[in-house]
Amino acid sequence: MTPSHAALPLPLKLWRPRWFDGVALVVGAAAPDLAYALDGSGLPVFPLSHQPAGLILFCLPVTLLCGALVRWAAPTVAVHLPSWPGGLALRDYGVLGVSRPVFAVSAGSAVLAATSHQAWDRLTQNAPVFDAASTVLGALAALVLAVHLGRRGLLRTWHGEPPATPARPGLFWSVAATITAAGVLAASQLPGAFLPHTTGVRLIGALAIGLLAGAGATILLSRTAAAASR
Repeated sequence: MTPSHAALPLPLKLWRPRWFDGVALVVGAAAPDLAYALDGSGLPVFPLSHQPAGLILFCLPVTLLCGALVRWAAPTVAVHLPSWPGGLALRDYGVLGVSRPVFAVSAGSAVLAATSHQAWDRLTQNAPVFDAASTVLGALAALVLAVHLGRRGLLRTWHGEPPATPARPGLFWSVAATITAAGVLAASQLPGAFLPHTTGVRLIGALAIGLLAGAGATILLSRTAAAASR
């Protein structure tokens, strides 16, 4: 059973999913650093991604593209996630596949989140200890928020039930693991691999691409099987 809106604390009562795009906020907050994955490519994406002009020229299109991919894959990825720990309610994130904010909301959320990233970088650029501490505290805050969302069933409250999606764990995880492993191997050989922030972003990207590939293979097989049974 999910809580009613009336039972939510005041800050969450004031929150309206139609005013913000949660996916764009999360991806947009990381978008400036995604340029690190292209270190050594010769593409002019850094320092552009950390400059005001980069909010529109880099962070906005990257966030909209990644957000669309997240929404496409979310139902299939979520159905293959473990049901533990129960407090995180990981399978509830399948509802992201049915959440469709209007373009202006997604674009505004993307720019707002990327702006917060740039602003925080400028605030902490001359204080490495503060920067490291804020990173740790931010990770803890994200975990606390995720537990709060899971325990209160807020994703279901806001967006409804996750769509019914066929699960093929053998196929999904074998494809996801293979592609992720290939991405990890490639990351160790690319230019700039000795830079922790560059390799870190590439490893996260390898995992994301692996999950997308697993979702794609599962969706394709499910659709092929459905067509064959007609």
